[in-house]
Amino acid sequence: MRSLVSLFAAAALVTTPAFAQPMKSDQKIDNADAAAMKQLAQANLNEIEGGKAAASKAQSPDVKQFAQKMVDDHTQMLNDLKSLAQQKSVSLPQSASIKDMAQMKLMERSSGAEFDKKYMEEMVKDHQKDAKEVQDLAAKTKDSDFKAALQKASTKINEHLQLAQRIASSSAAGSTSNSTTTPAPGSTTSPSTSNQVNPGITYSK
Repeated sequence: MRSLVSLFAAAALVTTPAFAQPMKSDQKIDNADAAAMKQLAQANLNEIEGGKAAASKAQSPDVKQFAQKMVDDHTQMLNDLKSLAQQKSVSLPQSASIKDMAQMKLMERSSGAEFDKKYMEEMVKDHQKDAKEVQDLAAKTKDSDFKAALQKASTKINEHLQLAQRIASSSAAGSTSNSTTTPAPGSTTSPSTSNQVNPGITYSK
């Protein structure tokens, strides 16, 4: 996602003075919080559309399931954010960014294990960046309701990050073990069980 922190900082320059008190839940939020809310909604939209594409394109069942989890979780996060935005009179974006969709189209030129690897590597990098940015925003935002939403999002993003790292690691190991080699003359081989190993990946709701 684009830098939420830099967006927040820029908007803060034109908002309330430094001595202002935290916003009450029944007040409209200031420009900095509203800008961050819009950007968070955009990030959710991008993850939803990317997840839909990956769920259809991926080869690995684990990657497919992860992609579908991105769709489900970020849809729920977006719906919660929409409710909050309506209360605060903030207009949110309605579709994924052209830039993110173009990047996904480029990734979709790959297929099979190569696509799975690229997608999961991107998910690890994306969530590492998002986790830090959302945590920073939660510490800076004035509106108590939006702060709570950011803290909830931070927990979910970190969950996604840990899951993405496990799948990315197991996918890399699997792609290596799936490569075939020609045995030396006279050597004996035993059936490989590497493809039957369960990496212990669990998907919490």
